[in-house]
Amino acid sequence: MSTAVLVREARGHWVGEVAPSMRAAGHRVVLLAPPMDEAERAALDGVVDDIVALDDVHDPEAVAAKVREIDGGALAGIFTGSDGAIASTAHAAELLGVARCPASVFSLCANKFAVREALAAAGLPGPAYALISSASEAESVAAAVGFPAIVKPVNGAGSNLVRTVSTVDELAAAYELLAARLPESADPRYHRPLGTLDPSATFLVEGFLSGPEYAVDVLVRDGLAEPVEILDKPLIDERKFELALSCPPAGLTADRAELVTAAAVAAVRALGLDNTCAHVELIDDADRGPTIVEVNAGRPAGSIMPLLAKLRTGIDVFAELAALAVDAPPPVREPAKLPIPLGMLILYAAGSGRLTRIGGLDEIADLPEVIDVVTTVSPGQVLTDEQETYAVNLVVAGFADHDDLAALHAEASKLVQLDLEEV
Repeated sequence: MSTAVLVREARGHWVGEVAPSMRAAGHRVVLLAPPMDEAERAALDGVVDDIVALDDVHDPEAVAAKVREIDGGALAGIFTGSDGAIASTAHAAELLGVARCPASVFSLCANKFAVREALAAAGLPGPAYALISSASEAESVAAAVGFPAIVKPVNGAGSNLVRTVSTVDELAAAYELLAARLPESADPRYHRPLGTLDPSATFLVEGFLSGPEYAVDVLVRDGLAEPVEILDKPLIDERKFELALSCPPAGLTADRAELVTAAAVAAVRALGLDNTCAHVELIDDADRGPTIVEVNAGRPAGSIMPLLAKLRTGIDVFAELAALAVDAPPPVREPAKLPIPLGMLILYAAGSGRLTRIGGLDEIADLPEVIDVVTTVSPGQVLTDEQETYAVNLVVAGFADHDDLAALHAEASKLVQLDLEEV
């Protein structure tokens, strides 16, 4: 029996999605992760065949060395769904001789500035952009990019510390905020240099894109790119956090949908991704047309978004990824179970602190539009309102339009109770 190794940096539901597919294909599944307590190990019992502890799962040499120690027959492949470990896991795969896509491609995709450069070189539309390395550069950067603008970490995830600015003073203040907050972050991505660029002191400034926002997962197998499903983002809060997604996007014509998916595929190809998946976010800008916001390489959409695609299309993105990771034939696709309009509502914790209790889930589940309730956090976990953490996620159906989704989100938000204590 061959072994498939999953590398996990922190708690995440993706292990429970990928491991069953690998085990069903006849592989022994070993989880490589930082040390965990007995309760967490017990929760993974039966999901994976073994758990191996490694203090730093972001060190490719250490990961490769630990995998070589695993007694489980030939190595079928190594995979991660953890954002911060994708590039390092790909590097470890190269060291182990089981790479499916060059590690250099994932390293490029982890650098939002490098992605902008690559997309521009490929002739794809994009906003004006520039790096800012001190508050004193605000005026010159503003002249290059224009207002309004978005300021974001160069290697950030979700909407962590993303700011919208409209003046030079606001741009300078946003720089000072990010320069103060990022060094304090527990996320290891913000503490690794990107070549000569220090991501805790240099940030990306982009011109504002105006138009409806979409998300597309793209599977790539042996050079053939396949868009899975388009979701739109009808509810966005003032911090750029998405509160709801729905599919199919309301009001999106077939011609426009083709342009959106074509832009996502073009970006994936321009970046050199192969035998993997990418979650691509776009805005159909009034002037530029479908324009890439970001490309999250090596993983599908976060939380339960892949579930919406699976219900609507029959495509199980995690099963597809599992097959790609071990160089297996694609899985047999099942018929769509719910080929109707579906939505996902996201409930965030208010404030920051250690989660002590999640309440109101039964009441939310009783709402007539709610098909499923999935939590991705658990008591004991430290949450921050600066991080886009999808705490409680709802699959919903039976809504008429985006106004219905907004009303349902407001109702569910009143019911959920995410209790936090100071840390």
